Amino acid sequence: MRRFIVSVIALAPTLVAAPPVAAATLSTGTRCYRETQDVVLRGAGYAPAGRIAISRDGAPFGSAVADAAGAFEVKFQADELRPGVREKLFTLTAADAALNTVTTRYRTSKVFAGFTPDEGDPQTLKVRFSVSGFGLLRRRASVYLHYVSPSGKVRRDVRLGTSEGACGVIRRTRLRRLFPFPAERGRWVLQFDTNKKYTRATRTSPYTWVRKPVKIFTR
Repeated sequence: MRRFIVSVIALAPTLVAAPPVAAATLSTGTRCYRETQDVVLRGAGYAPAGRIAISRDGAPFGSAVADAAGAFEVKFQADELRPGVREKLFTLTAADAALNTVTTRYRTSKVFAGFTPDEGDPQTLKVRFSVSGFGLLRRRASVYLHYVSPSGKVRRDVRLGTSEGACGVIRRTRLRRLFPFPAERGRWVLQFDTNKKYTRATRTSPYTWVRKPVKIFTR
């Protein structure tokens, strides 16, 4: 009679690791916004269908409801900055009941161009130029100044420098003559923009610009 030996091999249970839970994320559509422009805030990885409390600089600011995938998107208008303030940093925080709390930052900027001092003999006056908001469309954009005569013709194109930072600023240039040529009497326009060659800026121009009138009363 044959004997059979039955061997039982115990197999350890196979553990299937659960996929890691993605961390919640929060971001704005861009790093810097022009005054009154729509700010887009997007979040992901929050509790599905959960209510999300949004605060700005530590104060309640609004709320949102996540979709079935835990994502949300809200829009609000960037603040109009008070006089004398050209750029401001804001901190946004979004939190849900599942203890997902994430923070992001954005800036609001005026689109500004000017010079100081702003009075004096135009034939000898030396000034420092400054701009802000010139990096909203393109980072580290070159900034140019175009001198448009009273007759409407461009007299000269001058490069002021490269805009820096998230919003695109030139805090102040070196001291230089306001008019680097003899300027006749009348109403001049100084157009600041990001184009090497002058084109008259309009509301639909696809670049950042400021037009500043300067009136010369004497030769």
